[in-house]
Amino acid sequence: MNRTKKNIRISALAAKCVTGAVVLTVAVSACSSRLDSHGNIPDQEIVESIRIGKSNRAQISEMLGTPSARATFDQEAWYYVGTRTSKFAFMKAEVLERKVLVIRFDDKGIVQQVERLDKEDGRDVQVVDRKTPSKGKELTILEQLLGNVGRFGGAPADDGSAGL
Repeated sequence: MNRTKKNIRISALAAKCVTGAVVLTVAVSACSSRLDSHGNIPDQEIVESIRIGKSNRAQISEMLGTPSARATFDQEAWYYVGTRTSKFAFMKAEVLERKVLVIRFDDKGIVQQVERLDKEDGRDVQVVDRKTPSKGKELTILEQLLGNVGRFGGAPADDGSAGL
């Protein structure tokens, strides 16, 4: 009888160890970083085949596809943007690589300039955290609730709509 209790204790301990190992393995594997690619990073060979003063919009579109963006006020600039990021669990994504290819055209659609930018050329945009002031008094919840008491249910309108 003493031997049976000892075997049961060993079995329970082994089960706890196996369960702990499985839980630890799942927890560690769930926290691995995830790599993501967004956008279009053109091959160097394709970019080198662009001829300034000779290539046109149609040729660029055929070689590189649709641009990621076009200049807002100047439709003569096309931007091809590609980004690779790494994200670990719930943390903010870290930009590993960013490549931007800027192609500028003249009025006739002929390439005038090809510019390459990368992560170091980028700048963080500072968000301005301000509130727009509103006119009037700020009411508390109680003032808002009690302020409407007695406003409704008055005499019916003259047009016969009965307060509708």
